Amino acid sequence: MQPWTRGARPRGVRWLAVLALAVAVAGCSGGGALPSAYSRSAAAPPASRGTAGPAASHPSSRPLSVRVVLPARTLPGGSRMTARVVVRNLTGHALHLKGCLSLFQVALASRTYHPVLAWPLCLQRLTIPAGRSSYRVQILATYLQCTQGPPQNGAPSCLPGGRMPPLPPGVYRTQLFQYLPLAPAPPPIPVRVTALRRTR
Repeated sequence: MQPWTRGARPRGVRWLAVLALAVAVAGCSGGGALPSAYSRSAAAPPASRGTAGPAASHPSSRPLSVRVVLPARTLPGGSRMTARVVVRNLTGHALHLKGCLSLFQVALASRTYHPVLAWPLCLQRLTIPAGRSSYRVQILATYLQCTQGPPQNGAPSCLPGGRMPPLPPGVYRTQLFQYLPLAPAPPPIPVRVTALRRTR
């Protein structure tokens, strides 16, 4: 499956999709669900951004609202954690949308690091049921692109085997990316990335 991108892809740059390793509905109210998915694809621009924590905001009075729920606020560099995007659909009916594998992704960002995410190139009918639904997403404490040679355009050099380098230690914020501009972006959640643990 090929990624959907805007503009030319820089030569020698390797991209990693953050698209959820398991995009699934948990605790849906009503019919319809997003399919499970695993994808590695290239960068594509977000339609909308922002995140929210479990206690970051009260339920919105808007017909459609989203928030992000994290299992932890600390993440070792180079690792990942599974979070949830919780959607509250008060329109009174299911929403049938066109997309590819998932409608949501979450990445870590900072003042100096602005992630570029990818959406695989396909066209599927995805459903957000009425009521409350929950979608699993993977949050990575790594860069999402790297170069096979010297760093370029803000992308660091790849690790041996083409692996993505870990993010430097520090405080980041979650950033929600939406395939379509479905709901206002909720506030971000701070996440501390700690130094990469090296095994002997």
